[in-house]
Amino acid sequence: MVKARPHTSSRFLPIMGVVVVMVAIVVALLFSGATQAQGSGQEDSSTLGFGSSQSSNSSMSAADRASASSDQSDDMAVSETIELNESSQRSITVKDPDPVVVPIAIDETNPEAKQKASEVCTLDPLPTAPRVAPDVNDGTWSTGLATAYNITTNDDGFGNFGVTNTASGIDLTDNSITVAVPAEQSYLVGSVVEICYDDKVVIATVTDTGGFAKYGRALDLAPGVYKAFGASTPSEWGVRTIYYRFL
Repeated sequence: MVKARPHTSSRFLPIMGVVVVMVAIVVALLFSGATQAQGSGQEDSSTLGFGSSQSSNSSMSAADRASASSDQSDDMAVSETIELNESSQRSITVKDPDPVVVPIAIDETNPEAKQKASEVCTLDPLPTAPRVAPDVNDGTWSTGLATAYNITTNDDGFGNFGVTNTASGIDLTDNSITVAVPAEQSYLVGSVVEICYDDKVVIATVTDTGGFAKYGRALDLAPGVYKAFGASTPSEWGVRTIYYRFL
């Protein structure tokens, strides 16, 4: 009896089918991978949309930052302007200088007169400082009548006029900022006297004496004094009431 031989091709057919399917799957996977790799260099529409949005947001943030920085700079500029304006206002509202007493004449030949003048007056006032008269009612001042004399009317005590002699030995000149006191007050020779007339002040030196007390005169003014007060001659000065104090 002849045995039938098995059909080999039919036995391997299912195996071949499986192999074909597997190869197809591998090819499909490879093709898909190649497609993804090729498309990886391209922007996906959703990715582009997100990227554009992200880029826009980034640009807006930079703009916002620039705007914020500009606003801060403006605020700082406004603040500095306000501070500057306040500073300017403060400089404008600085307190005015105090009123000062300024002498119109000083006996510059006498260092003591200059020193005393600096103690009771202002010798170098600010241009804007108001000028005022001294307080002649503070208890340190005296009031009295004053006459005037010059070289022509000056005498040496022996009836000789037109001389420059004085009790102190200091010559009388046409510009002497000096005064004479009554002979009874000769101890005052060399003293410094402050004289106030018509709200003006002169700092003079006592250099002479005279016999005018009997006429009720307190002082006799030399040329530099009465000229400072506005008179040009002894007769123009005449007899006037003054305030005075010895310093």
